[in-house]
Amino acid sequence: MTPEAKQNILVTGVSGFVGQRLIPKLAEHNNLFLVSRDENFSSTDGKVLHGDLSDPSFCSEIVKNIDTVYYLAGFKKNIAFHTKNSYDFVVGNVEPIISFLKAVNVSTIKKIIYLSSTNVGLYKEGEEDGYVVGKYINELILNSFAKQYGMDIKIVRSAGIYGPGDNFNKETANFIPAMINKVYECEKEISVWGTGKRELQFVYIDDLVSNLVTIADSTKNFFTIGNPETLTINEIVEKIISLSGKELEIKNDATKPDKPTQLFEFDNAEPPQWNFNLGLPLTLSYYKSIKK
Repeated sequence: MTPEAKQNILVTGVSGFVGQRLIPKLAEHNNLFLVSRDENFSSTDGKVLHGDLSDPSFCSEIVKNIDTVYYLAGFKKNIAFHTKNSYDFVVGNVEPIISFLKAVNVSTIKKIIYLSSTNVGLYKEGEEDGYVVGKYINELILNSFAKQYGMDIKIVRSAGIYGPGDNFNKETANFIPAMINKVYECEKEISVWGTGKRELQFVYIDDLVSNLVTIADSTKNFFTIGNPETLTINEIVEKIISLSGKELEIKNDATKPDKPTQLFEFDNAEPPQWNFNLGLPLTLSYYKSIKK
């Protein structure tokens, strides 16, 4: 985006991992309006709007005089929570988007960039992950809305995201931060579920952010963003161990579930600049800084 294209941009979910990395980039050339449910969230990059997207009156207020929306909000923890409380995560993702789109329909908003997940591409009947189901439903809703009202809606499915600022809460952390926690807590050996041969793909946070910025001006409406670099679970754990300076032996627990490899083809708007050897050390440095 150029200075000539200065817009009023609404960003939801700004207190999350992606939001906090994206808003400084958007703030360089735009007026930002930042939506968060966290009453403690503050920012110098734009006007902060505290509230719940499930509240129709709140949605009606925040869409006034807005040109573009980055919809990053999502009810997300990790797979264990998503499967145990599936209904809660479906409703927690679908209810806000319905409320929000009702307000969008009578606003000046011209464009919505919606952050989804590559996991939606694996959706199948009987899916137990409520987060995936909710995101899947939201994509259907957004596509129907775009078709009926002519709205420019861009759906961005992202591979697993990692980097500085990630969530390292032991109860809700996803794979990479969870394994970093585990490496630093273990002595002599570390237990890894399954054979460790499953291959995974990730995207470094700054690569995702650069794509989100560029995608806004694209003529396309659907993207799958990630890094084609693939690593097995054991290879990732080995890299974390090496960077930690610890001496740990990996013990694979074949009695635990071992999901099959599911790889994706990506159509990034911006090519990845950060491979795992560049991004992982910075992620560990961030981890150590917050654990001091």
